[in-house]
Amino acid sequence: MHNIKTNFEKILQITKSLFKSDVDSHSNFQFYPFRPKMNDLEIVSLSCCMEALSIDSENLLWSKLKKEYSSDFPNLIDRSRFNRRSVM
Repeated sequence: MHNIKTNFEKILQITKSLFKSDVDSHSNFQFYPFRPKMNDLEIVSLSCCMEALSIDSENLLWSKLKKEYSSDFPNLIDRSRFNRRSVM
């Protein structure tokens, strides 16, 4: 499997350039009273990364992130919160 962190970083840079006029200073599309662990652009990038790497199972992605990439994604949010925020 490809390196998820490397692909995530590349896609994050693309999303930052695409949505620079649509996000606030914290890279969120909307205001959150409490600052979330991951901003909206990181969630979009992780979702795009999952699609780009042909990871069909969200369960597989989360298990890989928690086991193999835990140090690369220290601010990883819960899977249920990811699902709620990724469909916004």
